[in-house]
Amino acid sequence: MRNRILVFAGIAVLVIGATVLALGHGRFGLGQHKRGEGPGHGDMLEHMARELNLTDAQKQQVKAIMDAAESSTEATRTKLDDIRKQLDAATANGQFDETQVRDLANQRAQLEADMMVEHLRAKSKVFSILTAEQRTKAEEMHKRFERHGHRPGPPPPPPGC
Repeated sequence: MRNRILVFAGIAVLVIGATVLALGHGRFGLGQHKRGEGPGHGDMLEHMARELNLTDAQKQQVKAIMDAAESSTEATRTKLDDIRKQLDAATANGQFDETQVRDLANQRAQLEADMMVEHLRAKSKVFSILTAEQRTKAEEMHKRFERHGHRPGPPPPPPGC
């Protein structure tokens, strides 16, 4: 059951965001993992290929889409990491400058919106190479994933943040 959930989670995330897990999640949401850390999209691609019965050509196309999305979001991930560090510094030892925190939070929100657009663009590209049957299966997997309480995108911040 655990393996099935992990397989499904990888597929759903790939279909939804193509790079969400590659970006990672941390204390402040996206941008906590560097390239090479955490679950890679190679594993997600293999899960997706197996579950959706992708052809070799489709696997190559999905990999190209994922690589392009990762590459195009690299600068954004770096900026998100910088903002996380700035927020840490701005709130260290109980400090709190609301103007500074709001400014950083707004910058982060804009960057996360940019990431979401790129993820959904990648999803659209992936869906465009799937057959009608594969798209139906991918949507069903996504619905099952959401029913188990999983949502695409960054998790809510931990309590106390």
